[in-house]
Amino acid sequence: MRRDEAERGVEDRLATTVSAYPGLRVVTVPAQFLRLPDFATAAGGQRVLRGGRLPEVGDAADDVFGSVAELWRDAGCRVEDAAGLDGRLLVVHDPAGYLLTLTRHGADDPILAVASPPLPVPYLDRSLLGGLATGLAVGCLGPCVSSAGPSWVLPALAGSPVMYWAWVPLFALVAGVCLYRPETRRFGAGLLAGGGILGLAVAALFGG
Repeated sequence: MRRDEAERGVEDRLATTVSAYPGLRVVTVPAQFLRLPDFATAAGGQRVLRGGRLPEVGDAADDVFGSVAELWRDAGCRVEDAAGLDGRLLVVHDPAGYLLTLTRHGADDPILAVASPPLPVPYLDRSLLGGLATGLAVGCLGPCVSSAGPSWVLPALAGSPVMYWAWVPLFALVAGVCLYRPETRRFGAGLLAGGGILGLAVAALFGG
C-alpha cells in the first residue's frame, strides 16, 4: 500500500465514523498528540494517523460509543469495547488493517483516532534526503550570508565574527516548524541534521 492510498483510507474512515451519530464533529488534534494502544505501536512500520476531539458530546457519550461500535460491526470489523474506572476504550480492527480507537477519560471530550496499516519504511526516504540536501546548502550558505548582512541591521556588530552565528535562530525556527508538523517531520529531520552539522562547523571555523 502506498502512503497516499493509506491517507485516503484514513480520511474516509474518519469521516464515516463521524457520520455515525447526528451532530458529531471532530476538532483536529496533531498526530503527535494522538495515542494508539501498545500493540499497535509494537507492530513495526509507520502508520498514517489522523483524529481529534469530539466536542460537546456530554451525556450522549454512551450513545456515541454505541453508534460507532454498531457502525463498524455492521461493516464486518472486530470491535473491542472496554470500560473502567479511568474511562472507556473502543478499538475497531478493520479487516484491511486499519485501526480505529475511541477513548474517553472521565468527563473529558472523547478522542477519535484512525490509523492506517503499518507502512514499510523505505530505504531511501525522499523527504529525508530532500531535507538533508537543503540543510547542507543552508549550512554552507547561512553563516556566509549572515556575516555579510547589511550593517544597518546590527551596526554595532558589523564585521564581527558573531555575525557568522546570526542565521542560527531563523534556521532553528524553520527546522522546529518542520519537525512539529507530521507531514514535514522527516524533511525537518534531514534539514536539522544537514544544516546543523555543516552550518555549526562553518560558523565555528570562521566565527570562533
